[in-house]
Amino acid sequence: MYSHINTYTQYLQDQNKSENTIKSYLSDLKHYFSIYSTISRSNIQSYKQQISRLSASSINRQLSSIKSYNEYLISINQIDTLCIIKTDFIKIQHKGNPTNVTEKEVIKFLEKVKSKPTTYQSRNIAIIYLLANTAIRREECANIKLIDINLSEHELKIRGKGNKEGVVILNSIAIDAIKNYLVDRSNHKNADSEYLFLSERGNKLTKEAINDIVNTYRTPKCKITPHQFRHNWASSAIKRGKDIAQVRDQLRHSSIATTNIYTHSRKDELKKSINEISFG
Repeated sequence: MYSHINTYTQYLQDQNKSENTIKSYLSDLKHYFSIYSTISRSNIQSYKQQISRLSASSINRQLSSIKSYNEYLISINQIDTLCIIKTDFIKIQHKGNPTNVTEKEVIKFLEKVKSKPTTYQSRNIAIIYLLANTAIRREECANIKLIDINLSEHELKIRGKGNKEGVVILNSIAIDAIKNYLVDRSNHKNADSEYLFLSERGNKLTKEAINDIVNTYRTPKCKITPHQFRHNWASSAIKRGKDIAQVRDQLRHSSIATTNIYTHSRKDELKKSINEISFG
C-alpha cells in the first residue's frame, strides 16, 4: 500500500496543500508503515495503542494523515474500505484563546526592534512591524512580491496556505515601515528582484530567515515568535470591539469558528482576573 506514496504526494500538491501539511502527512505515514504493511481496521486499533502515550492532538493528527491516504487509496481502487471511523479520534476540550503574550510585551518588543541598530534595520523593522500590524504568517511575509503592494489603497495581496490568495489591510504604521524600507531596498544590488524582502545575497527570504530575524531581538524576558504577533493582533482586535467577520477576513480563516477562539479571554487577563477572586 505504501508503494502509492509518490502519486499520493502529487495528489496533495494538486489539491494545493501547503508544504508543511504535506511533510506532516508523509512523516506520519512513514511512521505507520514502518510498523504495518497495510491499512486495516485491526491495524488501526493496534496502532492507536502504539501511539497512546502521545498527546490527543498528535494522535488525531496521525490518524487524520492515515485517513487521508486511506481515502486516496479508495479513490484509485486500491482499497474498498475506510478503516478509520469517527470514534477513533479523541475529543479535545477547547483550549481557549492561544494568545500567550501581552500587548505590553509586544509594544516593548517593537520598541526594541526600532531602536536596536542592525545591518538591515529598515528591512527588519518592516518585516516585524508587518507581522505585528497585519497578522500575516511568516511564510506569507517571505512570499510578498513588489506587485502585491498597493500602498495608496492600503492593501497587500497575500499568498497563503495551499497557494490561496487573499488581501489584508495595511494600517499607517505598516505602510510607513514599508516605505522606509523601500528607500534602502532601491540601493540593493538585486533591487530588480520581484520579491519585497531580500537577503544579503539578494535571494528571497525564507520563513526560517524570518524566524532568525525575530530571534535577533528576543530576550529571556521577552520571547516573542512570529506567530505570536498574529495571535496578539487577533485578540487585540476583538478586545477593541472589531467585528468578528472583519477579523476573520484579515486572518483569512476559512471558517469563522476558527476566529472565534480569540473571543475567549486572553491567558494573561484571565490569570489576573482569577487571582482577584480569593477566599479565606
